[in-house]
Amino acid sequence: MKIAHCIIPLLLLAFSLRPRTLSLSGISAEKHSRILLLTAHPDDETFFFSPTLTALIHMQNAGQISDVFAVCLSTGNARGLGKTRIREFEMALEVFGMRERNGFILDHPHLQDNKTAFWDPTIIARELYPFIRTYGITTILTFDAQGITGHLNHGSALAGAEQLLRDLDNSGGSEDDSESRHNMTTSSRSQAPRLFALHSRRHATKHLGPIAALPHSLPLRQRRKPETEALFVASAGDYITAIRAMMKHPSQLNLRWTGEFWKGLFSRYLWVNEWFEVVI
Repeated sequence: MKIAHCIIPLLLLAFSLRPRTLSLSGISAEKHSRILLLTAHPDDETFFFSPTLTALIHMQNAGQISDVFAVCLSTGNARGLGKTRIREFEMALEVFGMRERNGFILDHPHLQDNKTAFWDPTIIARELYPFIRTYGITTILTFDAQGITGHLNHGSALAGAEQLLRDLDNSGGSEDDSESRHNMTTSSRSQAPRLFALHSRRHATKHLGPIAALPHSLPLRQRRKPETEALFVASAGDYITAIRAMMKHPSQLNLRWTGEFWKGLFSRYLWVNEWFEVVI
């Protein structure tokens, strides 16, 4: 009971501090900005990136940025549920309010869901390039090297995005892919997108829920962040949106959160996303 007496007031405070707060000093928030969220599996967009996705779509609807896209590198077919998870991904993006046809899932034979496999960055770069070129992407957001949970596919997403930037900066592509190399070479470095990675936090702080948002919402923390950083903090309404999107992934709720449902509900990543720029 003593623990409940301490936690409940903190939860109420976190819900009442302020509406959706964010700092975009690092991530360009201009009308021409076209931002791509790169994930590894269907459900990543909800379980790890919902504060960012919700905020960006709010900004898109307000005309502050041009467009928001989501590219998932696999169908998440490790348990034979790939077709189900594709539909769940589509329904979750609908909850967030993403524009129709702005969400994409790849199904490359060498990018299949496997927690023991680190995907080939050159394949990821080659698969990503058409999206960058076609939609004029200005910013890519993805996992950091730890990938929040340590899943190797998560870390592969960052490695693939880094490889893409190297390809755009240098000759690009592999020796047996001359067409991709030629296409990437024709893009100047000035046209390459900026790359940001989501901070993975220590396990002890991963399930603080709204308490994780408190330090970022207090007035003393309202200072301009460096140009290489960005922060998204969810409001209570944003959190509810994330839970609604989460419910669109029933296959993963059954597999992942049996016996750990409350821990999932109190994930810090439903409340706070802290980003840092990756410079190649």
